[in-house]
Amino acid sequence: MKKMNNKGFSLVELIVVVLIMAIIAVALAPQVMKWVENSRKSNDIENYNALIEAANVAGTNEDVLKNLTTATVTFDENGVLISNSQLSAAMAKTLPDIAGASDTNHADKIKVQGDWPDDDPYNGGTFSFTVSKDASDGNGIKITKVKWPDKNFS
Repeated sequence: MKKMNNKGFSLVELIVVVLIMAIIAVALAPQVMKWVENSRKSNDIENYNALIEAANVAGTNEDVLKNLTTATVTFDENGVLISNSQLSAAMAKTLPDIAGASDTNHADKIKVQGDWPDDDPYNGGTFSFTVSKDASDGNGIKITKVKWPDKNFS
């Protein structure tokens, strides 16, 4: 009779390996969650800066400048809300994901994703800036940040 040569793992060895993997997963889970949250906040910062850039580009449009008094751009968990329809249309040419972001409709493709603390006056999950004619020469726009995402997060 041939002697069997079992080269597989025993049940005890498999249980020990699974146990070690579970301990590692439990130890790393909080750090991984922190990385995910920081990634969401970083994405919010990039989206906010993209909105400002789109407003700057829209400010080069003479039709927008002619009819612009002051407009507010709000960016929150519902999307983007722009209080001036001409500014909204001009910004949508640069940033198509905000098409339809008029004073009654939020654009739903760009949303705040991070969990910003509510007690922070510059965060809280709702960010905004105002767009107005530049008072110095009237031929450009002035962007004033009202609430903006803070880059200082851990």
